[in-house]
Amino acid sequence: MTIVSARSGYDPAYYSRDRGAERSAGGYYISPAQQGEAAGRWFGRGAEALGFRDGQEVAEDPYLKVYAQVDPRTGEKLGRAPGGYAKFAEILGRKLAAEPHATAERVLELEREAAKETRRSPALTDTTASHNKSVSVVKGSFLENARRARLAGDAAGEALWRGRAKRLSEIEQEANHAALEWAQEHAGFVRTYAGASTKVDGEEVGGRWERAAPVVTTWLQGTSRDGDPHDHSHNVWARMARTDSDGKWRALDTMALRAQLGAMAAIVESRVRSAVTREFGVSWVRRADGQGYEIAGVTQEEIDALNRPGESGDSIWWLGDLVEAGVLTVVGVL
Repeated sequence: MTIVSARSGYDPAYYSRDRGAERSAGGYYISPAQQGEAAGRWFGRGAEALGFRDGQEVAEDPYLKVYAQVDPRTGEKLGRAPGGYAKFAEILGRKLAAEPHATAERVLELEREAAKETRRSPALTDTTASHNKSVSVVKGSFLENARRARLAGDAAGEALWRGRAKRLSEIEQEANHAALEWAQEHAGFVRTYAGASTKVDGEEVGGRWERAAPVVTTWLQGTSRDGDPHDHSHNVWARMARTDSDGKWRALDTMALRAQLGAMAAIVESRVRSAVTREFGVSWVRRADGQGYEIAGVTQEEIDALNRPGESGDSIWWLGDLVEAGVLTVVGVL
């Protein structure tokens, strides 16, 4: 089943940080060549207002400026930034220096620790769309078939299977994009207070919600932080959005965004299922737990095997090990 979850983030550089040769955790966002992952792409009316085209690939320098609430073209501040960033960066830098070999999960823990120590507001919200595990199995099988064709000197076969893997990635990106369009329409709001609020005990309360243009970058990945095949898209929403009525940049209403997670998951699920069925001829069966569907022919044993990366390796090519062991069946011509 497709799940869309949300978490607050404090360090935008996490998505662009170079983790060297670490294959199983992070380090694959800005530098997709490391694992052959797709490049990050811009989305949202707010991103377009900053000069980025829908679907344009992310470059590191303007990306970091935007998520630091700075217009990459003019250097102008975009709204009121959360306080404590310099101190946060200093504390996080010390923590990372003390643990140079920290895993991606540990980096997230250190990030949260630094944020708590500085009492800093989140800089971003990451809504992650996780695809059906059987979809990851099929794409991984495509890639394994491509690898075997290359080893056999079959250039045409390699191109065929890599083309199918690429098309499956495109389907996932198209479905994720549709979910983002829904969220932009139904969760693109900021709260304003001018002329619409009162003060209680000296604090401003009330206000009104207004439509706003969000800024998002989206990153399709094919492995989890643990290294097992797991197709998912990180949708990283910047803290600020551009208010439609006056063009001012204000904090995005993340509660409205979180309220749309279920709808986003349903959109991704329905679009992926219909497109994969149409283009690859697969059928779907209800999961044993009743929570959604998986591709027919991909067994629970195979799915469970992919959830144990530590037993055989930490890369997508581990599928080959499972095939050799007779645990996983390579998907043939559909």
